[in-house]
Amino acid sequence: MTRFAAIQMCSTADVAANNAEISRLVREAAGRGARVISLPEAANILLRNQMAYPATCLPEAEDTTLALCRDLAAELGIWLHTGSLLLRTEDGRRAWNRGHMIAPDGRISARYDKLHTFDVALGGAGDFIESRAVAPGERGAVTCEADGLTLGLSICYDLRFAYLFRALAGAGASVLMIPASFSPITGPLHWETLLKARAIETGSYVVAAAQCGIRDGVTTFGQSRIISPMGEVLAAAEDEPAVILAEIDPEQVAETRRRLPVLSQTRVLAAVTHEA
Repeated sequence: MTRFAAIQMCSTADVAANNAEISRLVREAAGRGARVISLPEAANILLRNQMAYPATCLPEAEDTTLALCRDLAAELGIWLHTGSLLLRTEDGRRAWNRGHMIAPDGRISARYDKLHTFDVALGGAGDFIESRAVAPGERGAVTCEADGLTLGLSICYDLRFAYLFRALAGAGASVLMIPASFSPITGPLHWETLLKARAIETGSYVVAAAQCGIRDGVTTFGQSRIISPMGEVLAAAEDEPAVILAEIDPEQVAETRRRLPVLSQTRVLAAVTHEA
């Protein structure tokens, strides 16, 4: 079994302060025995005005949070998932919302760019068009290895697209990483329900590290979760920065998928027939 940790943060526009909090919480998680540790979405910086990201963020090679995470992974001998970092695109026009898996030797073993940008019309302050400032991923779905387990990578709004997680599980992922900065409008209604659905329909563990709290008038939902392949909540945070931990047992994935073999029972549908 492998002990996983999900770190819940309240990132702000102050990158140096965010880095200090990352260092503190990652060290706490490692000290409590975590071998694989996940940060939330936008761990390096969270701005009120998303249009400021391209000018404010740094390219990947210059990002201080990524450098810190690589150093922490190597120092502590852990697998560290950056959740996601906002990084300037190569042309400087937008930002990437990019997650990294960092190996215990400090190297970047995988990168994933958020596929589905948060373009929604929830009404009033709930309206949000992430794609104005953040470029959607171009490389598709990504799995990676960590401590002998295959992980499927995703970020926040990806949670609503079940086909992505079916594809990740079909490619061998037994743990689904879903870092987030979830809306307080949809969070109470959808967050835990969708996390459980992704776990249950794929027979996978879900590790969901989230942003929490209020900064500069922006509220995020918090409620980080680690969920079993049968949909049981193994660890839960509330509304404050926290470290939550749970043991991930690959035998439980195999047993759940044996008992509920939905992945192998998937059928390719022909075109939908409409009958009057």
